[in-house]
Amino acid sequence: WRPSPLSAEQIERFLQARRETGIECVVSHAVYLINLASPDPETRRKSYEAYLAELQRCAALGIRYAVVHMGSHPEFATGMQLLIENLRQLLAEMPQGVCIAMETMAGQGSALCYRFEHFAQILETLPDERLVICADSCHLFAAGYDLRTPETYEAVWQEFDRLVGLSRLQVWHLNDSKKPLGSRVDRHEHIGEGELGADAFRLILSDPRFTQLPMLIETPDEKRFAEDLAKLWEMAGERSQNG
Repeated sequence: WRPSPLSAEQIERFLQARRETGIECVVSHAVYLINLASPDPETRRKSYEAYLAELQRCAALGIRYAVVHMGSHPEFATGMQLLIENLRQLLAEMPQGVCIAMETMAGQGSALCYRFEHFAQILETLPDERLVICADSCHLFAAGYDLRTPETYEAVWQEFDRLVGLSRLQVWHLNDSKKPLGSRVDRHEHIGEGELGADAFRLILSDPRFTQLPMLIETPDEKRFAEDLAKLWEMAGERSQNG
């Protein structure tokens, strides 16, 4: 659940690597075991401690965003209450300079936060600027948000802005979807090869509201990461950084 604390040498090696690569924005992703809404008190405690430790590591490494899944609970209302209380405590204890990046979920099983209304409920209770959103294109699509045409795409973001606020969206996970719209099944696919399709990514990448945000891929086969990134650069109208 909790890795060993970072040594001064590890921190310096990380900072040196950032300087050498020129990568300015690094985004962390918390371990998938974390469930801040778990019905089991021991799992909730371990989840809280693990994510707080992740936020502390991010602060030490100069990482602004720590992406986390919002967890699951068989009873939605109870799960949301538990999640909000854990987020409230994290905001009180976490170090400065770090944001909790709440990831949009696909809605599989009893997962929370697959609808914009769920995030609105959190932010109405905790209107803290350190609570931001990580939008996952596969998860959005699986949850029923259609990003494939200009009309449906714009309708999605108008709804998001009304309920959550576009300024809250700070990170993107760009993944295609193996499963159809509204399936509530979380299965990533390589860029342009799934049900979401290339047009959705072109819309995202050409949207001036998002062009300055960090965007990351989590496609199935890491051996094809370079291929997926090259596709995205081409869709964005730029040459691949690999030439």
